[in-house]
Amino acid sequence: MTGATGLVGTQVVRALRDAGHEVRALVRRSSDLRQLRALDVPVAHADLRDPTTLRPAFEGCDTVFHCAAVYAYWDITREELLRSNVEGTGEVLRAAAAAGARRVVVTSSSITCGSSGGPVSRDEDGMSGEEYLPDYFVTKLEQERTAFALGAELGLEVVAACPTIVVGGPDWRLVPSNALLIRYLADPLRTTYSGGCNIVSVRDVADGHVLLAERGTAGERYLLGGENWAWRTIHQTVSELCGTHGPWATASHTAAYLAATWGEIRAVLSARPPSTTRAEARTMGRYYWYRHGKAAALGYTPRPARQALVEALGWLVTSPHLPDRIRSGLRPHPEVTGARELVPRPLDAESGAPG
Repeated sequence: MTGATGLVGTQVVRALRDAGHEVRALVRRSSDLRQLRALDVPVAHADLRDPTTLRPAFEGCDTVFHCAAVYAYWDITREELLRSNVEGTGEVLRAAAAAGARRVVVTSSSITCGSSGGPVSRDEDGMSGEEYLPDYFVTKLEQERTAFALGAELGLEVVAACPTIVVGGPDWRLVPSNALLIRYLADPLRTTYSGGCNIVSVRDVADGHVLLAERGTAGERYLLGGENWAWRTIHQTVSELCGTHGPWATASHTAAYLAATWGEIRAVLSARPPSTTRAEARTMGRYYWYRHGKAAALGYTPRPARQALVEALGWLVTSPHLPDRIRSGLRPHPEVTGARELVPRPLDAESGAPG
């Protein structure tokens, strides 16, 4: 498992362990292991930037899950994204073949199936058209093409998992999909916008990866999604679940782009990442709606979008990713407070109080 400390990777490790599989998590020596320690799985040190470390880590493994990728829209060049997401995938496949692995499940993205100008759902036959593609989108397209072509050349069974907008936790960093929820709660105007997306829980995506390893057809890609919702519906639901109001404003494409431009200028001056970027703003108004019937035929059954948001907010509202000034103004719905995962803490030896 590459990317084992990431949002999706950690949950795939959990799902594999719960399904009775032996799991080996690949981590860099500098990786944050807080989430993995609780799962009690063996780790191997490897780094995609040093391909010679990959083959020893893959020895004895029948299936390799390649979840490692750079998911970012800021402070990174297309060349850096290509090196990580495309060239890194090539190195993983070569090392997996050399180590004798049979199958590789590559974490791709639903954006490889394109988007629509209206409320139309797409499936795995879809492709990007003339719409604007951020650099991250471009590299995911190239990653998928590279994986299938190289897999055929090396004799590997390659299956692509294509998650939609993945929400949930826990995660040591705030990925862009979870940041969408934080950004809305931090906005005093509670601004929404046109278009829509497909919301899916990270736990369903993890279960989908296991399913594709066991039953997926080599050379195929599978959308792993939940429900298609308009952004206004998503934002209204987030407001309801957090006990706040809104949305109160609807941003035009131009307004969103100008706001993102100003945000990027402030980010440069303050040396802090912007809440949104021009690349993200340029995708506004599109419908990233998808059908997951192909995965459903294998047994994939995701939870409703509302439940995915409930669980994501149950983690986010108590996480360090939400500033206290915002948290203090929220009154989470009982569904949200009930969804919080309770994590045991050791007792202080002397007082008997939590340490």
